[in-house]
Amino acid sequence: MIKKIYLYIFCSFILIMISRGQDIETYNALYTKTYLETSQTDFPTALHIADSLYTISKTPLLEAQSLMLTASLYQQVGETTKAIEYGLKAENIIKSTNHLDWKTRIYAFLATQYRIAQLLTPAREYIEKAMNIAEKISDPQLANAAKGLIMQEKAYYKMEQKQYKEAITYIQRSKKYLEDTKQIQFFAIMENEQLLGLVNYLLGDEENALKHYEIALNLTTNIPKNHITALIHNGFANIYLNRNDLSKAAKHLNMAQGIADLSHYLHLKKEVNETAYRYYSSINDISKIRAIKKAQDSIITTIYRQSADFLNSSYTTLGREKDDMFQKSKDKLIFIFIGILIVLPMTRYFFLSPSNQKLSSPHIQQAKTDDVINKDNTQAIPNERNLSSSDKDPESESCSSPLMLEQTLNKILNRLEEFENKQLYIKRDVSLSYLATYCDTNAKYLSVVINSHKKKDFFNYINELRINYIIEKLRNNSYYRRLKVAALAREAGFSSQSKFALNFKKVTTVSPSEFIKSLANE
Repeated sequence: MIKKIYLYIFCSFILIMISRGQDIETYNALYTKTYLETSQTDFPTALHIADSLYTISKTPLLEAQSLMLTASLYQQVGETTKAIEYGLKAENIIKSTNHLDWKTRIYAFLATQYRIAQLLTPAREYIEKAMNIAEKISDPQLANAAKGLIMQEKAYYKMEQKQYKEAITYIQRSKKYLEDTKQIQFFAIMENEQLLGLVNYLLGDEENALKHYEIALNLTTNIPKNHITALIHNGFANIYLNRNDLSKAAKHLNMAQGIADLSHYLHLKKEVNETAYRYYSSINDISKIRAIKKAQDSIITTIYRQSADFLNSSYTTLGREKDDMFQKSKDKLIFIFIGILIVLPMTRYFFLSPSNQKLSSPHIQQAKTDDVINKDNTQAIPNERNLSSSDKDPESESCSSPLMLEQTLNKILNRLEEFENKQLYIKRDVSLSYLATYCDTNAKYLSVVINSHKKKDFFNYINELRINYIIEKLRNNSYYRRLKVAALAREAGFSSQSKFALNFKKVTTVSPSEFIKSLANE
């Protein structure tokens, strides 16, 4: 607490000094410290500093910079709606200036947000805008720095598509651009090395992965501990777990957890928890496994509820503002922000992320862990006749008590209605286990409710919601009629065009292209 008070007083003093003289170097130093250091340990103070920087800014450039700081902070905690809101505000301010380098940064930031949200059309448009502006920057140093960041974002995009070799190409291009700048971009260079470590790990080249993680770790000595530092240690931990070197894995995992525990960065917490789950599974620490699962459930629930908030806000507010802006400029296609935020691709439950997919026999390892948990749980459950009413499990009680049955049923139906209204079914990897977690029930009971009240099984229930979602968009927005069928399939959450077409015809009796033609003839 005392440390926070001193930090608050120090930052207030610096802000006063900046406001009097608008010292750019001091401004930039506080900006960097807030993003890399303060935000990791004291998020409210970081937000306060960002807001204060905006208040004292005397030029459009500084206003845009401070708004982008706020946007980046909200990005860290998964507040995508606010991140994009502040990013759009910064874009609106910077567009009337000739600061091409910051225009590029803002466009690249927005591209990142939409790419994470799997809104690929606006993501591609923003990255192309960023590249076009970067080509116009006359200062070669600024141009190279901007292009380095753009190449890094393109690498992330390729990683999302699991095109890891192409991702390496873009990272190498990013490194080349950054090397050609006079001012050393420590953070960007460190992030590139961390990405190379991750991509090589995913490709099965652990030796190269270790080499790049070592380079990245050496660069952290010039920068305060932050989420990239944690990801570097997390990468080391995964490699050493593969090699069954548990002592080294524990050392790096502890470093990653120490940073993640103090951070408000939800995606970081999720990544580190996945590795922690692997580690404690390997040493059969059941209590730790349970604790991690409980924490991960809470994190994932928060992420997905924020995703739903993003969807609602982007469709009703941000999308309209963006639509108006594009109509006025008349130089871009109109689009509305739809879809569901997929934070990081999740497989069944939460812990089989791309970074964990190359584990040796992952399904066998998971099955063994679940067997241990189930065995432990079975031993811990006493005879039901000896349970007091306060000890009974609500779900098991609901099967015998009419009152509890009605309460439980209404709870599930209400959560399903919320799930539908927030259009969470567009999430590409939505599963029965995820929906059961969302509804605060178990998969078996949820299946019964869906079958009895929705009159269909889980898969048909989800697919029909997705098809009706696209039908509504096609009827009400001509933009979607110009999209290819593959793009419509992605927007609806289907893994392939063929599955989308099959389910579309099942619901409408016609193919997607025939349906679009019929709308054109109306």
